Amino acid sequence: MNSRETEGPVDMILITGATGIFRTLWAAFSVFVPLVAIVNLAVAWGPRARGIAFVTALRYAVTVPVCAASALGAVVLYAWLDDRVARPRWTLAATLLGLALVGLALLGLSGQRGLVRAAAPAMVAGAATMALLVPRFLAEPPRVAGSIAVALLGALELVGFAGALSQEPGATAGAGGVAFDVPRRLFDVDHHFVDLPSGARVHYVDEGKGPTLLFLHGNPAWSFQWRELVVGLRGRFRCVALDYPGFGQSSAPDGYGFTPGEQSRVVEEFVDHLGLREITLVMQDWGGPVGLGLAGRRPELVRSVVLGNTWAWPTSTSEPRGKFSVIVGGPIGEFAQINFNGFASFGLRHGVLRALPEEVVAMYLRPFQPLDRRGIAAFYPGQITAASAYLTEVEAGLGRLGDRRALIFWGLRDAGFPRADLERLERAFPRHETVELDADHFFFEDTAEQMIPRIEAFLAGSSA
Repeated sequence: MNSRETEGPVDMILITGATGIFRTLWAAFSVFVPLVAIVNLAVAWGPRARGIAFVTALRYAVTVPVCAASALGAVVLYAWLDDRVARPRWTLAATLLGLALVGLALLGLSGQRGLVRAAAPAMVAGAATMALLVPRFLAEPPRVAGSIAVALLGALELVGFAGALSQEPGATAGAGGVAFDVPRRLFDVDHHFVDLPSGARVHYVDEGKGPTLLFLHGNPAWSFQWRELVVGLRGRFRCVALDYPGFGQSSAPDGYGFTPGEQSRVVEEFVDHLGLREITLVMQDWGGPVGLGLAGRRPELVRSVVLGNTWAWPTSTSEPRGKFSVIVGGPIGEFAQINFNGFASFGLRHGVLRALPEEVVAMYLRPFQPLDRRGIAAFYPGQITAASAYLTEVEAGLGRLGDRRALIFWGLRDAGFPRADLERLERAFPRHETVELDADHFFFEDTAEQMIPRIEAFLAGSSA
């Protein structure tokens, strides 16, 4: 009997030329496709604080090639075991589980906090998936319908992999202490940093002289969003715009939770450190809860407010904004943001009516390029509902601000902030002027030329 006749049926696949190689690779691909889906589901649904607690070593750009190598290795291993051990399926399962445990032990040696806990569900689920599917797909390849489904899903996963690779960080740090360079043609200001007693290192711009305007940005954004207003108003006012820790070029101390309440406290610390008084707060999106929280605690600091497309109270999960919080602040939103910078890019491109220059879009997104900074944009949508206790405090503090004058700009196309929010703010600030705009969430990108004279007139105490 020749050696070919002694080989097992699965082992034959590996030694029968081009056809056998193709079947081996197709079996590996058939395992790889569901393996990628299951591993990334296990990563995405792992218990943790969304966004800020994501372990970047488990991002899609890493898990896909690891799954590809694992699937091919498992196919080859099972083909080798099939004719050499009595129970090849059990042996494969035990081997894969053992390798998963060894892999977790090696990950533990890396010292990266939270890595083993985050990786354990994915590695165990991956081992179980391969132990179940490898023998099946080697013995009987998927039928035509199954093969088409595998091919389509696999193509989608590979396109996603290419997209994730395109978002891998590659930009270098800027000069003079900044995290990245900001061309003056885009934001014609000087950049400053201050180290606060709490340990936060805050980046800010401070332009012009006169009554103080303190600009507070939203998410996904940073002080760059106020560039046109800062440049347009600095001739008559002192314009100060900062980045919250974790946003823009600001950094947080160890143990910082990045919650809106903590951000508001840092802004308060920043105001005291710079000695800002008689402030007009300029706020949008999360700038509202952050700034109005400060104003409610320290009303003596605030002269007036300019705000738009924001809120200052808890949000129920039954409301449209609450549903957005659950979806975008959950595993789906985190997956898109961490792996593709998806939420930041989508929110910016769909929140402005005009077509922004690509270099402006790139500068908006630049702070979210580093892997360890990307998750903050996924964390904040969840805080819309998760930070209810803090938002209740903000709402309670509005009563201390009822005598302050308010200028309200409202982008009418912003689905996240309906007219009911505008009316609620108008009731909170009886001495208000409202300017309704044919604009979306980033209304200042489309209407800066209209806003600047209205702000000047408002601060001069007269109607535009």
